[in-house]
Amino acid sequence: MEYQVGDYLVHEGSGVCQIEDIDDMELMGKGSRKTYYCMSPVFKAGAKVFTPITGSTVRLRPVAEAETFTKILENIDDIKCIEEPNERVLQERFKEVMSEFTPEAMASVVKTVLIRKWQRIAAGKKVMAIDEKVLSLAGRKLYEEMAFSMGKDVSAARDLFENTVKEHSSQNVLLGA
Repeated sequence: MEYQVGDYLVHEGSGVCQIEDIDDMELMGKGSRKTYYCMSPVFKAGAKVFTPITGSTVRLRPVAEAETFTKILENIDDIKCIEEPNERVLQERFKEVMSEFTPEAMASVVKTVLIRKWQRIAAGKKVMAIDEKVLSLAGRKLYEEMAFSMGKDVSAARDLFENTVKEHSSQNVLLGA
């Protein structure tokens, strides 16, 4: 699918971006010219992202509509937590689910990690560093796209998601938490 200047997309690594230009360029002195989307990440002022229109391993997709996030929040109980007693396998499952590159997948990972975090704190345990890392990555992606789609700032989107999960998490019991 080809996009136009002015379109907003989700870039797999950089989050929500706006296409500022589409240009033929030769980057990194590789000797071959390609047509690139020249994009600005919405939540990283001054940053630029260049992604080839064809032949790129980086995925792009349209930004999800606000209704997608409203539906996620309204049906938070239907978002399945990722249950896996083996920590190493669980981390691989997080990566696998995040690679689906959808708001629903990110919501599943973030919900799982939040509940694990809250359960550990309630039990007087430290939050696992790997969970914080996963929450930072998946949370940023989820909250930024949600904020953009719903016309909120990122902290308001984070609070909305976390409060919704908290209100519905009392019945969730996770393995390996």
